[in-house]
Amino acid sequence: MADDEIELATVELLGALAYGQLRSFEVSSRAVRHAPDARLADQVAEFTLLEHRGYALLRDHLMERTDLGLAVMDRQKPHFDAYFDRVPLEDWFEACAFFALGLPLAADFGRQIAPLLEEGTGLVVVGALADRGPFEQFAIEQLRVQLVDDAACERARRLVADMIGRALTGFQGVISDTDALKVLVASAEEGDESGEARVRRLALSVMEHHRRRMLELDLEDLDEFG
Repeated sequence: MADDEIELATVELLGALAYGQLRSFEVSSRAVRHAPDARLADQVAEFTLLEHRGYALLRDHLMERTDLGLAVMDRQKPHFDAYFDRVPLEDWFEACAFFALGLPLAADFGRQIAPLLEEGTGLVVVGALADRGPFEQFAIEQLRVQLVDDAACERARRLVADMIGRALTGFQGVISDTDALKVLVASAEEGDESGEARVRRLALSVMEHHRRRMLELDLEDLDEFG
């Protein structure tokens, strides 16, 4: 595969990730007001700073590779806006569900996609998206203490099903608008498997990590793992 094709795909991916990270920062900052006390509000505020730092890493790396970085980000704006504009964030329960089970999908994707990129770019992606471990565990524990009965568990399942459904819709929209991911997957692997099949395999791997978090919270049965 031609180097310029891989470079264009890398730029497109960075633009999508950067804008998604910017919206993640914006949504996370709105959760501060829902924290039940100042200690928890402070932890969320510290996390939002990390989210903005991750955005800046992606943005700056994108700008180093192209003079049209903002235009590249704008091309994927509709898909990410459709997801983040509808994130349920009306109280602390919903904020914790988003932090524990919605937002980590980006980190899972970052870990999966990083090996397909050149080393420096892969490190930027992992540093920007996949360095949320302590906060993710904090959010899981905060959500766990609120899962006090069947009604709360069912509410969490509905919230997460909605988030995952819209995340997958957005993912499919991005894939249909650009061949970037298929190009990067194809450039990194050999064999007869199609680019579309490899992208599906990547998405399934992301969903496996999601299901493990659901299991950790007793929100999904082990038998559903298949």
